[in-house]
Amino acid sequence: MSMNRRHFLGAAGAAALGLGGSADRLLAATPDRAAVVPDASLKTKHLVVILYGNGCRKKDTVEDRAHAPHMARMMDAGSVFTEDFGETANLHGYMYTEMLTGRETVSEHPLYPTWTETVRKELGGSVNDYWMLQGVSYYRSWVFDRKHWSAHPDGGLEFGANSLTMNKLFHDDQEQSAAALVKANIEPGLGHTRQTRKDLEDWLADAVSRRADVPASTRTSLVDREVPLGDGQCFEIARHLLRDFRPKLITIQMLALDDAHADAGFWDYDTDYEQYRRHIAATDELIGNLHDFIQNDPYLRDTTSILLRPECGRDDEVNVYGQLHHSQGNYYAHNVWTLGVGPDFRKGGVFPEQVMRRDLCPTVVYLLTGRDIASHVTGSVRTQMFREEYRLPPYVLRDRFGNPVKT
Repeated sequence: MSMNRRHFLGAAGAAALGLGGSADRLLAATPDRAAVVPDASLKTKHLVVILYGNGCRKKDTVEDRAHAPHMARMMDAGSVFTEDFGETANLHGYMYTEMLTGRETVSEHPLYPTWTETVRKELGGSVNDYWMLQGVSYYRSWVFDRKHWSAHPDGGLEFGANSLTMNKLFHDDQEQSAAALVKANIEPGLGHTRQTRKDLEDWLADAVSRRADVPASTRTSLVDREVPLGDGQCFEIARHLLRDFRPKLITIQMLALDDAHADAGFWDYDTDYEQYRRHIAATDELIGNLHDFIQNDPYLRDTTSILLRPECGRDDEVNVYGQLHHSQGNYYAHNVWTLGVGPDFRKGGVFPEQVMRRDLCPTVVYLLTGRDIASHVTGSVRTQMFREEYRLPPYVLRDRFGNPVKT
């Protein structure tokens, strides 16, 4: 099998970043790291992080602005990294966890503190300030509604997020009261007071009454299918959360794009490259609608940021069956992008240097706290995307063990 230049660069990058080593070494403490200078002047008080999955190529988004026009205008208003690397390009549930914790993982359930736990432990506030949204509880073999807290003693459920799973809340046979739904889906160990639990029940009762209220997308007719429907509902719920709770942090886990290779290929309506492209167009519109909602709110406009990153990409070429996998060794499967837009990011910033999937966690933590306190991570704060007047130190690319990589 031949290896073209892009494949070679991807493989060389993986080797440079330390693909070797045992799982035992991954559990060691990260090396000492020079902390980014604390900054109390950051303007982001509310953050929406969109984990764009399951597998989306930059070739079909940031390199095809006509097909993703909403993200294109968000890139013009913010900052984008065009060479965001990850050593793995499969195992969706694990890659999500790696982003959430900033460490390579050997488990779908986080073993190290997630960004939610670190931020909540630092900033405090009500548990209703922290949310994780996912369209379905699991997709194929991967579980997505067990990522809102970790098994680590420095975190845990008491610092976790409210986790809302759309297919557990909004379906035609759902007849439970809001109180029963909260009891079934929101763990008591999250630390709700009687009042915050009542606030949640009242809010959820209203949300359930609007369960057919999915944000309009003019680009697709697929919202009657469970997975894309769940993605759409996540964005609708996020909009209402921002309006009603003004939360500090919302994390959205998206799943529908795996239709690119889920089953039979081009002859199956549900599983081919063109279906995947339709999902990208529809999702681009949902993302743009959420951004517009924030921009049209006089308060949120100046205080709210969005970060978006796929957990992996997809192969360089569509195969003979009309499928687009995400295979180890393909350049576009390993190298994706990150988009950040909000009051603290450089406008129109484009950064072509290599960065790392594990950077997302410390960047989220710094953006909300003004401090580099995600102590268990092996990634670095993406300092180059912040506004020039903040005068942050240069970004440091690190390997899977937290050691600086010479570039």
